[in-house]
Amino acid sequence: MNKLQIIQKGRASRTLSLLNGVIIFGFTATLILIPEAYWWWGLAAFISALMGCVVFVSYKLSPSVFTRDDYKLVAALLFFGGVWWWSVLADGSLPLLARDGFHPLYLWPFLAAFFLLALRIFTPSPDWLWWGVCCGALSSGIIAIYERVVLGVGRASNGINAIPFGNLSLLMGALSLVAGIYFLQQRRNYFYGLVLLAVCAAFFGFLASLLSGSRGGWVAIPFLTALLLSVTTNLIAPKVRNITLLLIALFVIAIIAYPPSGIWVRLVAIFDDIYQYFINNDADTSLGTRFEFWRAGWVMFIENPLLGIGEGGVQERLESLVTYEIAYDRGMIVPQLHSDIIDTLARRGLLGVVSLLLLYVAFATAFAKKAWQMSDDISVRLLAIGGLMVVIAFFDFGLSQAMFRDLRGFSGFLGLSVALWACLGYSSQTSSKARVLSSTRPSASDPTADSQLLQ
Repeated sequence: MNKLQIIQKGRASRTLSLLNGVIIFGFTATLILIPEAYWWWGLAAFISALMGCVVFVSYKLSPSVFTRDDYKLVAALLFFGGVWWWSVLADGSLPLLARDGFHPLYLWPFLAAFFLLALRIFTPSPDWLWWGVCCGALSSGIIAIYERVVLGVGRASNGINAIPFGNLSLLMGALSLVAGIYFLQQRRNYFYGLVLLAVCAAFFGFLASLLSGSRGGWVAIPFLTALLLSVTTNLIAPKVRNITLLLIALFVIAIIAYPPSGIWVRLVAIFDDIYQYFINNDADTSLGTRFEFWRAGWVMFIENPLLGIGEGGVQERLESLVTYEIAYDRGMIVPQLHSDIIDTLARRGLLGVVSLLLLYVAFATAFAKKAWQMSDDISVRLLAIGGLMVVIAFFDFGLSQAMFRDLRGFSGFLGLSVALWACLGYSSQTSSKARVLSSTRPSASDPTADSQLLQ
């Protein structure tokens, strides 16, 4: 047993691991339910990481306890946050968010990197994560039903932007299905009840996404489905899997076709918006406004391709572009360009986009590598697939909405990615112990087995 394993068995380490589990559960369960919850759990994560740092230093551990992938992820987070911070310092403006004012978002990647390292040593059980995801998806569905049915609002949002609400609900629903598979393969007491809870959570999460009318996020559904099917190939009978997919498809079609849901109208409006913009030169539509944002963002990028026009320059340039009739004025008061890539191009240029893409690629390759290496361990593979779901979903969400300029969206990406990666360490440790025990267990065919055990 190495020094790190000895420390992890200590009382302080077990307490920190438990605290980290509570933080992960609380964050995932309340991210959508309570709009300000991201701040509470972010502060708790920082305090936990500080306490973990004290324990780490007191035992004089070597940095070699971290893996190469840990360092790559930390480097990607620091590079992304560093480029953003440099842009803020050079421009002298804090990130401005719709409805939420100014926030130091550029510091969040540094906190995520700090917490990631702490979690890799004081690692909680994945149970905390999967339970939290299910609770988060359930709460989003209940909120969406209440707002649409009882309050009669047009799009469910829980008081925040309807797009991040719907996107996060969709992702939580997909992760709840992964949680259901996790509970199924664990075969613990009452595991059928846990599986039922996960399936219901997935149902409510998908329903919340549909009732929010967030069309851009629905593009991610085929990719999330493909990832989910890849992990169920040898776990669920093909007949059961096909029936499940059929039932889900029928449910989605029924919800879309139900007139009061308004979903069919939202889908048909896509083609009308495109026609109005390109044929009638009318940008006074949802998609038309996005096209104008993207066109304005490209104009800003051309002004300074390498470093962008700065954090605060986008809002100023939007106003001037409208004044000179280079861009349409509808929605120009929104301080983001409705695309993570285009928004980053405009503010931080090619350097910023490289840092953004490296962040996506670093987490995607790390999770894909784990999924490939541990293909025989379903618990580890489920966490890795869940991580890939988060990366792919946010990349898709970011094509039509600047999710990294939304408090819940950005914290959701950082929190879920870091939590899934940290829990991989716990599952890997558990798997290693199981393999060691199985290799040292005497074989039933060994005539000296019983006598060896008694000696």
